[in-house]
Amino acid sequence: FDIQLRKSWDDKMKNGHFRYHLDKVETKIIPGSLKYVAQLNVKRATERRPPQNITIVNQPFDSKVFNFTKVKEDEIIFRLENSDNDGQQKCNGHTDSKNEKRNIVMVNVSPLEYGHILICPDIDASKPQLLDEYALKLAINCQLLSKHKGFRLGFNSLCAFASVNHQHVHAYYLEQEIFAEKCPVQHLKGPVYELDVIPCKGFVFQLFGTTVDQLTKDVIKMTEYLQSNEVAHNVFMTRGTAFGDNSKEDTIRIYVFPRAKFIGVKEEAAFNVAVVELAGHLPIKVEKLYEDLTEELISDTVREAALPEEEYKNIKDNILKLYLS
Repeated sequence: FDIQLRKSWDDKMKNGHFRYHLDKVETKIIPGSLKYVAQLNVKRATERRPPQNITIVNQPFDSKVFNFTKVKEDEIIFRLENSDNDGQQKCNGHTDSKNEKRNIVMVNVSPLEYGHILICPDIDASKPQLLDEYALKLAINCQLLSKHKGFRLGFNSLCAFASVNHQHVHAYYLEQEIFAEKCPVQHLKGPVYELDVIPCKGFVFQLFGTTVDQLTKDVIKMTEYLQSNEVAHNVFMTRGTAFGDNSKEDTIRIYVFPRAKFIGVKEEAAFNVAVVELAGHLPIKVEKLYEDLTEELISDTVREAALPEEEYKNIKDNILKLYLS
């Protein structure tokens, strides 16, 4: 998986299928308890495709505007299929290609880091940007296919900095360690834990001690609640340690951040608070702000994405009712 992805990604960069080159992304670790990874990437802000006009979390898919069925063939890396043809319709023992789900992996032409791709589950189903069981399970399996510790995946809902209203998940490689890999979390109920080390609190799940199917169902139970209640959210997935003090066990951690809705782009900010920023990776779009960045300034920006405390508590109480102890 990694060999094919990286080789194809490199070839497409070499052949000019991106909006800009990532020759060298300047990187530094911000002093402080969380050790944020800040990277100066001005071109992503200035040369990316303009985001679509999105005003609600449940905005319907619109085939008339840009969607991922319209990308150039040269941007596609490969297609993902289950070896047992799971999810495909068969007629007389043969796969019916009209009903076959096409899971497409393509380059993100405005990359934030090396290997930045978009995973588009069942691309022809024309689903809006929401997370369902099929998409999340595909993302988890991609995480498991990769042997690279720094392979990260992320999902932005509408009004949480998704720029295209067509179901997709981001993935990329980041060599530096981020706090999401090892930070302490607090157990709440059943499979649900809480992250409270940043101003925009979130919920956390792990693969350790469960199965891919059960983890998928547990996470989707939460994101479906957020989606149906018009709550913007970000979902981040990374390899990390199992929960518990000084744990040495490797697992997959999945973070779900309910957050304040955001419409548009805040031009004067050093960074937009989307999924990777909430996990500890900061692509910075303004050079002067990159130079002056501190953990305190980062916290101030992240705080703007947080829900009011009473609203967050209400969501938390309602979500926990969905899970057994």
